[in-house]
Amino acid sequence: MPGPPVSNLSPYERWQRHFLRNRHAGGDLPWQDTSRLNPAERRLVARSIQQFQLGEWARGRGLMRRASSHPVFAADPWFVAALELFIGEEQGHSGILGRFLDHEGIPRLKNNWLDAIFRRLRKLAGLEACVTVLVTAEVLAIPFYQALRDATSSRLLRSICMRVLCDEAAHLNYQALTLGLIRRSMCRRVRSIHALGHSVLFHGTAAVLWQQHRRVFRAAGWSFRRFWMDARREFARFQRRIRQVSAIPGCFDPSEEARID
Repeated sequence: MPGPPVSNLSPYERWQRHFLRNRHAGGDLPWQDTSRLNPAERRLVARSIQQFQLGEWARGRGLMRRASSHPVFAADPWFVAALELFIGEEQGHSGILGRFLDHEGIPRLKNNWLDAIFRRLRKLAGLEACVTVLVTAEVLAIPFYQALRDATSSRLLRSICMRVLCDEAAHLNYQALTLGLIRRSMCRRVRSIHALGHSVLFHGTAAVLWQQHRRVFRAAGWSFRRFWMDARREFARFQRRIRQVSAIPGCFDPSEEARID
């Protein structure tokens, strides 16, 4: 995909290049592996993978529309170019998970109540709230895919989880840049109010995530306390990134990934 004319003014130029490189340098997954999940593993992870496969898919039309008209980004062609590639990468995760479900003979979900709620929230909100809802799921995807990676003996599933984890780690920096730039023009009090609202959304979603997928976490040796503490630590790290961007000029390099255990 050709990018806009080269410019030194937009921090999204590096992100556009990052997503392009990542699309062509992901490495092959071991689809040739003939092993399958055993019946116990299948019962354990099937529903969780189905839900995340559905949740990773989004056309992104509403997000693109809001971004194209937002006063902070409307004049930045690199932002739209990077956003298109970001959406494509998220769709790629859905495609990989869908292929794994097909590989295992597990049907794909057509709808799910939690996914429907998140999609409704994104449609009703402006750009900042839309990104906030989206990134809440991405922060919580880090502990989920870490647990899913260790919950079975499937070499293919472990490789898929590592691929998604590497991508999501970079996505958090990308999304922190966007939210930080949106909030840069706000006074400190308004920033604090927005951060508090995000915290409420995050903690509520984290509780639901544990309730829905606790069997996967427990199979990987995670207690609720470990999940809660790790998820909150990841969220606090993300919030610090937003504050850094909103307070001073600069951006996060795509190579500055979140910690992946």
